[in-house]
Amino acid sequence: MKERARVRALLAAAPLACMPALAHALEVEHVDTRYENGEYRLELTAVLDAPRDLVQRVVRDYQDYVHLDSRILEARVLGRPQPHLVELYTKLRMCFGPFCRNVRRVESVEERTNELIATVVPDRSDVERGTTRTALYEKAGRTELHYSTQIVPKVWIPAFVGRSLMLRTLREATLDLFRHVETRAREMPPPPERDEEA
Repeated sequence: MKERARVRALLAAAPLACMPALAHALEVEHVDTRYENGEYRLELTAVLDAPRDLVQRVVRDYQDYVHLDSRILEARVLGRPQPHLVELYTKLRMCFGPFCRNVRRVESVEERTNELIATVVPDRSDVERGTTRTALYEKAGRTELHYSTQIVPKVWIPAFVGRSLMLRTLREATLDLFRHVETRAREMPPPPERDEEA
């Protein structure tokens, strides 16, 4: 009887042990992937349990992308032709089932207030065209994310199985990316308070 009661107590406590992790999980409000007009498209709306300023610091730390997205093997800023324009190079590992290859991508990233718009530079990339928009909104101390991407790879992807694998990978990798963004933002120290008299 005592052993049975102990097992029941452990089972009852198990959900409570998981609560802190679940309380801070990425809240996905909408996610949609589709292949349309030759493009692989993804739209995501989610809430990150971290302040917008910290989330923004994470998504603008371009060199750290290798720790946020498992597909990214290399990331570096090639230059800043204008104050709010970044030339970004990434090398990604693209897999469709058992078939993988490395893909080079150079993007022109426009930094707007609480928004990034990245556009692929085709003649310097293994991507025919692509655009990604990341917009961040304040939501009671948390961050509402609106993210969309459209991409046309130069590599041939078989229609029968490859397209569905590509869409699944795009979805899973994007959700994983923003889970990592949320975690990294939550671990960051808050910015120092400004001196009112300064």
